[in-house]
Amino acid sequence: MNFGIVGLGYIANKFAKTLNEMNETLYACASRDINKALEFKNKYNAIKCYDNYQNLFKDSNVDIVYIATPNRYHFENAVDALNCGKNVIVEKPFTTNPKDAKKLYDLAKEKNLFIMEALWPEFFPSSLKLKEIINNKVIGNVKSIKVTYGSYKDDIALKKYGNNSLGGGALLDIGIYPLSFVEMIAGSNIKSIKSEHEIGKYKTDIYSKINLIYENEISADILITFKEELKKEAIIEGDKGSIYIPNHHQNEGFIVKVNEKETNYSYPFEINGFEYQIREAIKSINEKKNESAIYNSESSIKLMKLLYDIRSSWNMKFEFEK
Repeated sequence: MNFGIVGLGYIANKFAKTLNEMNETLYACASRDINKALEFKNKYNAIKCYDNYQNLFKDSNVDIVYIATPNRYHFENAVDALNCGKNVIVEKPFTTNPKDAKKLYDLAKEKNLFIMEALWPEFFPSSLKLKEIINNKVIGNVKSIKVTYGSYKDDIALKKYGNNSLGGGALLDIGIYPLSFVEMIAGSNIKSIKSEHEIGKYKTDIYSKINLIYENEISADILITFKEELKKEAIIEGDKGSIYIPNHHQNEGFIVKVNEKETNYSYPFEINGFEYQIREAIKSINEKKNESAIYNSESSIKLMKLLYDIRSSWNMKFEFEK
C-alpha cells in the first residue's frame, strides 16, 4: 500500500521511520518548503516529494495519506484528501471540535473511504489486553482512575505547542492521552466535569487538573502540565484489586494486583508502537471498511466532545474559531 505524508515535523519522521522498518511503501511526502520535502524524501526513501499538499492528494499512486500538520489544519487537509479519493489517517487530535470530527467520518463514509484518528495507544496489544481484563472484571468493578502526563516546555517549545493560532495547548497536545485512556476504561457517559487550569502567555492551557465522574460512578482524576516533567503513569482501582500502568502513553506492560498477588503483563513493541495503528489502517482498508473496529468514529467523536467541553468550560477559544 502506497503511503503519502503531509506535514513533515517530528511525528511525521517517526511515522516514516516506522513505515521503512515495516517495509511499507512511503510513496510521497509534501511540505510547503520544497527543501524540507526533498530532505525528508531522501531520508526515508520516498519516491516523490511535493511542495504542495494538493498535488500529493491528487497523485493517483497514493493510496492513503497520513496528515501530520498542526491541529488547526487537520480538518481542512483531511477534507481535501478525502475529496481526492484518498484513505486518511489523521494525527491526534482528530480535529479541534466534535462537529468537524463527525463531518470527516460522514464524508469518508459517503466517499466509501477509510479514515482513522492516529491515537496510537488505542491499538497497542497491551491496551487490548487491558480492556479484556477490565471487561472480565478481574479487579472487580472499577471505582477510580488516576492518570498523569507532564511534559516540560520552555518558551521556545511553548510558541509551537501552545500556539493558539494553531490549535495548541497542553489539553489537545498531551492531555488527549490520559483522557482517552480514561475513556477506554470508564466509557463515555460523564455525569460531571470539574477542573482547575492555567492559561499561558500564548493563550492556551499549560496546566490542568480534571475530575470526571461517570454515570457508572467511576471517578477519574487527570493531571496535565507543560510546566514540569511527570511520570505518564496510571492507577486503576477496582473493588477486588488494582492495575498499575507505568507508562500509559507508551504502554508495553502493566501490573495487576488481586488479593495481594501481583501478575505482570508484558507486551514489548516490535518497532516503536506506531506499527499497530499502521497495520490496523491497512487491514481495515483491505477489508473495505470506512473506520477501525478497534477505535471507531463513536469513540473518536466522543473524545473530541470531551476535549471541547473541557476547554469551553475554561472559555478557551482558538482565534480561528467563530
